[in-house]
Amino acid sequence: MSADAPLCLPPRPVTTPPAERVLPNGACDTHMHVFGPPERYPLVAGRNYTPQPVTFDAYRPVMAALGIDRAVLVQPSVYGTDNSALLDTLRRDAEHLRGVVVVAPEVSDAELARLHGLGVRGIRVNRRNPGGLSLEDLARLAARIGAFGWHIQLQAVIREGFSLAPIVRACPVPVVLDHMGFLTPGLPLAGGPFGEVLELVAEGNLWVKLSAPYRLCRREPDGYAALAPYVAALIACRSDRMLWASDWPHTELFEAMPEDLDPALLLGLDRADPDTRRRIFIDNPAALYGFD
Repeated sequence: MSADAPLCLPPRPVTTPPAERVLPNGACDTHMHVFGPPERYPLVAGRNYTPQPVTFDAYRPVMAALGIDRAVLVQPSVYGTDNSALLDTLRRDAEHLRGVVVVAPEVSDAELARLHGLGVRGIRVNRRNPGGLSLEDLARLAARIGAFGWHIQLQAVIREGFSLAPIVRACPVPVVLDHMGFLTPGLPLAGGPFGEVLELVAEGNLWVKLSAPYRLCRREPDGYAALAPYVAALIACRSDRMLWASDWPHTELFEAMPEDLDPALLLGLDRADPDTRRRIFIDNPAALYGFD
């Protein structure tokens, strides 16, 4: 392990599953990762964390406990453009799994077609972790993936001085914003960086993952209440552009690990009206990732 890449905590085991499934039939987790044995799937140098080896088999109890029927594997930064661990997992269940990969900017059309056949439906541009694709790469790749019906998944931090609008409005394919843009509770709901997100969601080309609240604020006894106004505003803006994700196995955590069955991780979506629940957990991911 690199001295500057600390070892993440492992996910907590599922010990007492609920008596009834939590999520509706057909529910999709739109953001999770797998990490195979490092001797088979080498990690890149210069990474900022070292994951625990956790395969899809370790994730299955989470699916069973929550009632997750479909999942989207997202390429983590620690593998660079080597998508082997993700693709090997997709081959295990082509009906219920999809993938979002990281590719070199010069990737061939033939390789994109091969990836599509394996269940890939998007390219990830990560501006938080080392070694990610650049915004220039985003523009070049976005112009090529539209023919496949793919999207760009963007991990970036919304803040003063960084504008999403030029990126999203110029992008010829949908843009999916990871983890609510790592918003900081306290941002005004109108105007500023979050107001810009709402404008872009209303326009239709920006999708938002309602996920990983533990990355945005501390959990209080009543859950992640500080995020509730932002979640409500996003859903009220366009519920047909919202997605939910577990962010399993919760990388880059070194001191505390959330419990996967903690209802607070659902951000109240499990208590939304039936139509909203169906859109966020079933219909939206089915449309974006090409599930039947």
